[in-house]
Amino acid sequence: MNKKIDKLVEVANGIENDVNDAAERWCDATETALRFRPAADAWSTKEIIGHLIDSASNNHQRFVRLQLTDQLTFPDYGQDNIHWIGIQKYQERSWTALLDLWRQFNHHLAHVVRSVDPDCLSHVWQVDANTRITLFDMMTDYLRHLKDHLDQIGDTLDAFKER
Repeated sequence: MNKKIDKLVEVANGIENDVNDAAERWCDATETALRFRPAADAWSTKEIIGHLIDSASNNHQRFVRLQLTDQLTFPDYGQDNIHWIGIQKYQERSWTALLDLWRQFNHHLAHVVRSVDPDCLSHVWQVDANTRITLFDMMTDYLRHLKDHLDQIGDTLDAFKER
């Protein structure tokens, strides 16, 4: 079990470091750059950060609830991502407010990951009839998901500069 806890401490540190680095790197981005979409069906940087706020929110629920029960049936919002973005109108939010919310939410998630009850790491989120994910796997995958979208933001901002 110690290896799993060590891995989660590494994940929590990675979340905090990656979020802090990205927030510092992008804090002075222009509104035009933040609203830019590299394709008609692509998200802007503001919308990607909005999606990451949604991800933090949904995962917070899973991370906490799976320490209260050994199996959780909780909706997957993945198929509705575009609707979540549209409903919350992230393009209209101030960049400072979005960045602060995203940073603080992720710092809290890192705290939750570091504080997890080791006895709950095998508890399962039943995504659908065919998909089950343990709390441990969900927590470790959160950092991968975060990194993927940070790369997406980098690509989006680079595309803005190159246009």
